[in-house]
Amino acid sequence: MTHNSLIKIGGVPEHFNLPWIQALESNKFSHLPTEISWSYFPGGTGAMTQALSRGDLDIAILLTEGFMAASIKGLEASIIHRYIATPLNWGIYSGIQQPLQWSEKTKVAISRKGSGSHLMAKIHSHQMGYELKESQFIEVHHLEDAIQSLQKKETDYFYWEHWMTLKYVQSQKIKQVGNFSAPWSGFLVVATHQCIQEKSTLLQAIIEIIKKESIQFIEDEQTPENIARRFQLTVNEARQWMIAQEWNFDHHLDYEEMQNALHSLKQIGINKDTLLLDELKAPWLEWKRR
Repeated sequence: MTHNSLIKIGGVPEHFNLPWIQALESNKFSHLPTEISWSYFPGGTGAMTQALSRGDLDIAILLTEGFMAASIKGLEASIIHRYIATPLNWGIYSGIQQPLQWSEKTKVAISRKGSGSHLMAKIHSHQMGYELKESQFIEVHHLEDAIQSLQKKETDYFYWEHWMTLKYVQSQKIKQVGNFSAPWSGFLVVATHQCIQEKSTLLQAIIEIIKKESIQFIEDEQTPENIARRFQLTVNEARQWMIAQEWNFDHHLDYEEMQNALHSLKQIGINKDTLLLDELKAPWLEWKRR
């Protein structure tokens, strides 16, 4: 098919996005009247919200809290699919074995401002009764740089997805000192307002392809081996990760989850009184209320 347009998609280089990669590798999008490109963003959600704002991406697979924080600050994008329903399992890491405790001397490594590693550290410390100042966060951009920062004791803690960081704990490069998760979906698929306005039918077709690919991903007996090979996990670890995940296949958003995320962001000073939740979703999505 002759393509007369391009849709640029981005996501973190993690196992969550393997259905997207497999769909591209097996040409599942080839019948669509557009070309699809994929870019990995090791810098995470903060890097991708910036790319969406610049027009470098049309679609991104983002952490819920990172998307909502960026929306509060003016990101012109909306949710087109609730991708991973399970809350993300954040590991908390340090260069030394120490209890998780906060003071004005604490330094926290983050991929960048507005990223999950930034926001979740603020939310968690707030829940523990301490308000981190922005000066206590050190941008390191990538996981490898964060590990070096912890090893050199330039920073004290770093929040990152548990399974992607496990091999560094097992090799004793860093120590895991805790875990944290928040009561909302781990990942959302988000598109710019311009893309939604101009290509809504195409976006819905892309999501339907990803839903089918995700089902195949879950049901394929070779998936744990594939994850293990690509992301340096054992097959058993990959199976454990898969068991812990709940994928979403409908066109609903959980209203209470979104309210929880907004409330948590408001508690750490990220707030916009005029923001309406309906502004954060594509027209074809519906709210699920408990």
